[in-house]
Amino acid sequence: MTLRRTLRLAAIPLAGLLLLAVPPAAGSNGMNMIGFGAESIAMGGADLAISGSASAMNINPAGIGRAPRPELAFALGVMSPALEHEDRLGNRAEDVLDRYPMPFVGYVHPLGDVTLGVGLFVQGGMGAEYRGLATPFSALAGSGRMPPDLFAGSAVPATDRTLTNLAHAKLTPTVAWRVRPDWTVGASLQISYVTADMELFPDTSVRADVDGSGAAGDGPGELFFGLDAEGLSDVGLGLRLGFQHESGRLSVGGSYATETELDLGGGSMTMNLAAMGLGKVPYDCRMRGLTWPRQAGLGVAYQVRSGILAVADVDWVNWSSAISTVEIELENPGVAQAPGERRIALPMGWKDQWVAALGVELRPGPGWALRLGYNHGATPVPDALLRPLFPAIAERHATGGAGLSRGPWTLDFALEVALDSRKTNPSEDPAVNPFGPGSQESLSQLVAHFMVRRSLAGRRSG
Repeated sequence: MTLRRTLRLAAIPLAGLLLLAVPPAAGSNGMNMIGFGAESIAMGGADLAISGSASAMNINPAGIGRAPRPELAFALGVMSPALEHEDRLGNRAEDVLDRYPMPFVGYVHPLGDVTLGVGLFVQGGMGAEYRGLATPFSALAGSGRMPPDLFAGSAVPATDRTLTNLAHAKLTPTVAWRVRPDWTVGASLQISYVTADMELFPDTSVRADVDGSGAAGDGPGELFFGLDAEGLSDVGLGLRLGFQHESGRLSVGGSYATETELDLGGGSMTMNLAAMGLGKVPYDCRMRGLTWPRQAGLGVAYQVRSGILAVADVDWVNWSSAISTVEIELENPGVAQAPGERRIALPMGWKDQWVAALGVELRPGPGWALRLGYNHGATPVPDALLRPLFPAIAERHATGGAGLSRGPWTLDFALEVALDSRKTNPSEDPAVNPFGPGSQESLSQLVAHFMVRRSLAGRRSG
């Protein structure tokens, strides 16, 4: 059995998890969530030095080495985004998708100085759906400035739509080793399952002579075939390493995650070739260039005094190596007269991202915890390559929450607010900005996070 087939079989439970979670509207730091588990998120995702619950498997795997006894955890995040697109074509559209559940389940089991764990996470994702959009072609057809037969033979509806849906779930077998009482190291295997769908003006098909050269389709904006891709998926493999060190009131933690290469296939894309007299033609489809990035982070925690804990993290995310150009490869058309193999390039040009997180935890009484946090990471998306298809523009997050422990049970709650972010694309190149210079994307969102943990019978030995 090949490694890829083995990974695909391992991804079956992740596919089930994605059925509950698809589609997340947008990540918070690029395509990533700012943290995992309500305890972490309530402190702005500043968690590398303090993560100690089952959610640590996707934060800093060394953290599960602090578990005093076996623990079962379940978490749920409910995301409610507000996305809007505006442009000079007269569009002012809101994303029609609404709320998305993001579950997590994990289990850790200490065995002396070694702790084992496994978790299922929704890692993050990206997407939006806009309906009723005027396109450059419908705007031109309705302008009255062009010959009435300019788009004869083409399909130019008054409005069309766009959609992206990229979702990522992860299985994380993890081991942590308490090397000394004050030093813990850990490693987590990251088995990722990613799905993707995309639509770009699927009902539009244009072959016209806009520049009056006498040859249709030989100039910019004269040739366009709508796209509708669905069912793309892949399984990728990565590794996350981490450490934690405690020294008196000060704790330090760090984590490094490798890049997860993805080659999404197994899906189909319908290309609208009505302007060539062929109708909508299905192709076999692959999508390359959507890689989950490597990431490195360092965090500190300081016990200011009894009942007051301050934390801070800095993370570097290597988006520039992960998402440069997305390539869509088409082959095996369903109509013999259709063009054979085709390659469509979508320049992305994402930039590396630095993320800073701050948090504080107050313990006003036995079993109670109150938490506040702030997270900031400049969007990795360049303004000139900004599109409604990939609205990863959230930058500032304010968070807060509370926790309560009673006996073997711990309940945590957090609210995460992505403050309004607005970005404008100045590009005049229709190949990368079909909506024209000045098109604007805006995003804000509210996410409620819940997590319940249950300590089980047994205790760390040794």
